[in-house]
Amino acid sequence: MLGEVTFAVIGLLFLIADVRTFSSTFQQTFFGQSNTTLAVMATAVFATSFLAPIVGWRLGPKRSVGMSAAMLAIATLVATVLRNNIADLALSITAIAGGLWWLGLLHASRPPDRPSPLAVALPIAFSADLVLRAAFRTVPLVDLNAALAAPLVLVLIALPALFLVAETGATNGAQIALASGLGLGPEPVRATQLGMVLAGLGLAAGSLTLSRQHPRGLTAAIACAVGAALLWYVHTPVVSLVGGLVLAAGLFLAAATIPGAPLKVAGSPAVVTFALALGWLVFVGTAFGFYAFWAYVPAVYAATAVVAVAALLVSGGALPAWRALPIALVPIVVGIPFVALLLTPQSPPSKDPTAPFRVMTYNIHQGFNAGQVPSLDMLVDVISRESPDVLVLQEVVRGWMIDEQHDALGVLAERLDMPYVFAPNIGDLYGNAILSRFPMTDVKRVHFALEGGAKHQPRGAVGVRVGDVLIVTTHLDDVADSSAIRQEQVRTILREWDGEKVAIVAGDMNAEPGDLEMGLFSEAGYGDLAEPAGPTTTMDDPPKRIDYIWGIGVIGSSPHTVMALGASDHRAVVVNVAKLSR
Repeated sequence: MLGEVTFAVIGLLFLIADVRTFSSTFQQTFFGQSNTTLAVMATAVFATSFLAPIVGWRLGPKRSVGMSAAMLAIATLVATVLRNNIADLALSITAIAGGLWWLGLLHASRPPDRPSPLAVALPIAFSADLVLRAAFRTVPLVDLNAALAAPLVLVLIALPALFLVAETGATNGAQIALASGLGLGPEPVRATQLGMVLAGLGLAAGSLTLSRQHPRGLTAAIACAVGAALLWYVHTPVVSLVGGLVLAAGLFLAAATIPGAPLKVAGSPAVVTFALALGWLVFVGTAFGFYAFWAYVPAVYAATAVVAVAALLVSGGALPAWRALPIALVPIVVGIPFVALLLTPQSPPSKDPTAPFRVMTYNIHQGFNAGQVPSLDMLVDVISRESPDVLVLQEVVRGWMIDEQHDALGVLAERLDMPYVFAPNIGDLYGNAILSRFPMTDVKRVHFALEGGAKHQPRGAVGVRVGDVLIVTTHLDDVADSSAIRQEQVRTILREWDGEKVAIVAGDMNAEPGDLEMGLFSEAGYGDLAEPAGPTTTMDDPPKRIDYIWGIGVIGSSPHTVMALGASDHRAVVVNVAKLSR
């Protein structure tokens, strides 16, 4: 049993990584396509899970599990070596196909009186994944008992939904922290690490609960429902931290309960694999609903409801002995995130503003380079070489599955030794940020009016005062024929910070110098401080200038752009700024 569980844990960790890699490379590669096209393509990838019964029939239990595991492992390992977006996309699709077959066949290929290894492996895998991010023999096939087929198909459909519940909240430390108001700044860079500690405590609580006699299906359902409500709906300090902890405990319980549905010997794994294939379509639908419609929370509620109902339907089949497991899990799943929190360096004390000071604006492309490959190390290098005193960032992501779950702002702030202010515009984890070596005061976050249709992202601006200079950053609408929308967004900025005599407005404006929306800044008295710096895009032919540093009551010197295709699909714009003498 230990070998099967170990095999399952490793495979699940590979599968979790591949789902993230596919999600990020898929959205980076096909960004701009219609939602219908994206939905069809994503569904086609996960619909390969319907082929699992054919694989099992052609190869038999042992060979089918081994072959699908080999597909999963080899494609995953090769993808870690290659740093190419198209190769990563192709390999992650291959790995997902193999992983989905493997998951269904592994669950089905065992004696009827032997519990599924997934009942132990799933909660351990979620715990191990949290920890890592913070720091076979011939057996008869089993299938569902015909009398229980209908309700237990619903149970197995819920298994993939567990992954979305984990990715969006239960093991997502940044989401837990930001839902509680932590990680918005100005504050130490370690703030969101507390969310990881709370998630670890929740997983540990779930593990300890399993070692007691109780109706675990009911407990799992209640914990998932209550935790999701506190985290996503209540959305207030302290309460959402508790919600994250409770949801993590519910996830652990559900992951140990749902695979425990009773099976019987059968000649084919058709029902099990078919139910899991349907479940992966539920996963695609809810994940697509959440991310494609800009953090649409009802999609997460739907996935959580599927998990809760499935947990209720499982009366509580046999589980392996759990009493020893908490002894091993609790120190790891709590200790490592806690040590990571303690070891996260504090930002150095802010220093008094100097004159002149250096300002940089950078669209960091969600932490990916122009080839759609993760690039946080290169971003740190590019920014460090320029050594800005004030750094404004756009396309800042802090823990989305479709961006490989990295907290780009947390990494950059920690490694650059710069405190930050964050302004989420899409949910809690995507928006704009300002980092500064000088004290930041008078923080103000502004959300622009929501536009109709899924093609327009929610947008906004954030401003802080550095000394007596107002610093504002924004990322205007990116739809090409939406100049009127961008004009209204510029008017909103000018209205919200009306009457400022000394100010800088910088960011990705998605407009060229001659466009009407940029003329509004000139009409308001702002000067284009980086005008001589030239184009800022890297993927257009010819390149365009859409990133700006506008200023009033200040003068700019030494304007230039920084080209680094290995860091982002935008050039950074840098200007030395000094106040006009009166």
